[in-house]
Amino acid sequence: MAYIVGTDRNQTKMITASLDDLIDKDNSVRVIDAYVNSLDLMELGFVEYSGNNRGQSPYRRSDLLKLHIYGYLNKVRSSRALEVECKRNIELMWLINAITPDHGTIAGFVKNNREAFHSTLRNLSLILKGWGLIDGKLIAIDGTKIRAQNSKHNCITQSGLKKKIAYADEQIKAYLMAIEKENQSEPEFKEKLKTYQELKEQYIQQKQELKDEGLEQKSITDPDSRRMKNNGSLDICYNVQSVVDAQNHFIIDISTTNDINDQNQLYVMAKDATELLNIEECAVVADTGYYNGTEIKKCIDDGMTVLIKKAKANNSTKDNEFRKEKFTYDPERDIYICPTGQRLDFFENTSKNGMKYKKYKCSSCADCKYRNSCTSSKSGRTIQRWEHESVLDAVYEETRNNNNIYKQRRCIVEHPFGTVKRTLGYSFFLRRKIENVNAEAASMFIAYNFKRLLSMFSTQELAEKFS
Repeated sequence: MAYIVGTDRNQTKMITASLDDLIDKDNSVRVIDAYVNSLDLMELGFVEYSGNNRGQSPYRRSDLLKLHIYGYLNKVRSSRALEVECKRNIELMWLINAITPDHGTIAGFVKNNREAFHSTLRNLSLILKGWGLIDGKLIAIDGTKIRAQNSKHNCITQSGLKKKIAYADEQIKAYLMAIEKENQSEPEFKEKLKTYQELKEQYIQQKQELKDEGLEQKSITDPDSRRMKNNGSLDICYNVQSVVDAQNHFIIDISTTNDINDQNQLYVMAKDATELLNIEECAVVADTGYYNGTEIKKCIDDGMTVLIKKAKANNSTKDNEFRKEKFTYDPERDIYICPTGQRLDFFENTSKNGMKYKKYKCSSCADCKYRNSCTSSKSGRTIQRWEHESVLDAVYEETRNNNNIYKQRRCIVEHPFGTVKRTLGYSFFLRRKIENVNAEAASMFIAYNFKRLLSMFSTQELAEKFS
């Protein structure tokens, strides 16, 4: 049987083709080239050089940005890996005019322009809006945890240090007892005893540092990262927030935080997105993790429509029939009516964390046969109402009336995370400290938006649009 064989590697050939001849007309590098050439890099915040300074001439910032975007679009983000690709990848040679920057130059470009990558993502959103691919009428907000460059062992917590100190005490006590016995080798045990004594001193010092800084936890390798819940387990992560437009699932904006939950992110993300797109009316959808009365009210005050559901919280007896949501508020009489028809009257004002509440108390609890199902309090059932609770009631009704829109949330906002973390493989960060990580996150979502564009348009169409 005959086999397909290639060309003899020792055969001399005369190659007359240019780099452009070797690159297909529908190759995605042509889109990256047209896009970067259309940008004003200085306006976006990239450090440009005049080329008149003494010393070695710098690489053009546009070429390094093309290299950076190409790398993230093709799952190559390490500066050392990109250095190798510059010397062997023909389509990359075409894109950056066959320059061969070393890994230090590539890493330095990212370090010196970290804020500009976020500006580039926001600028791309404006370009997409100009093309009619983003309208901002319905936006979805969500966050995902992406692992930091910090192992679990290099994250100290108050509770963890307490356990370590207790364990060190046990070992110290055990070795002291062992040393007292004549049949044990004293030098060996004294050495181990000294080790645990030093560890204990180290743990105590770390615990005091946490107390002095007012922290519950601290990461040693990447000080800005935090221990968070990630896919059901605890990991050292960053919380990456994103705003996604419902029209074509493009990322409008992102923000990298080290908050362990999303409760304080709703307004700032929605506000930044609406200001970027310069829109006055906007519907915002978010999951229960963003439910925060203060944040919701800020959005409503700014003219946004908020669709969000509150997590169902059980009362103290765990009987779902007597949750607060089962009680009806009568605004005219300023009372609550319980599920059995009893009334709860206002009896005092209170405040918590700067928020003002009114408390309502039932006077019929003593004779009520459902008391044990309703409350475990000896003084009877009470309910507190926030001073702006009517805003939350209106949001609840709006969400219930537009449940078909709210159900779209998962399809809109979780699709980009799936693409970034599974298809592109970016489930962890390479850089440390939040400002560097934010630049890396912005680069990931620039690549995502490009991936969406390439699935919607041909290469030639996109190159013409960017030109």
